[in-house]
Amino acid sequence: MTKFNLKEYRIQSTGADGGHNYIIAEVIHNNVTRRLVVMFRDKSDEKKLSNGVNISVEGNLHDEDIKQDLTLLDARLI
Repeated sequence: MTKFNLKEYRIQSTGADGGHNYIIAEVIHNNVTRRLVVMFRDKSDEKKLSNGVNISVEGNLHDEDIKQDLTLLDARLI
């Protein structure tokens, strides 16, 4: 599991499966600024999201390539 402390992020939503919220943020990973997409495991964590609030998230990090976004799957708020 990988943990990120996020201060600035955007809450996005999908219309799929009754609607889900996810986060997009800029993070430094291996000394490179990368875009991070956080997909939550439980919808209850999605409902707790609020812009402007510092959060910590933990999940399974996928890093396909330096040119691709990082993806944190099965994430949870901690």
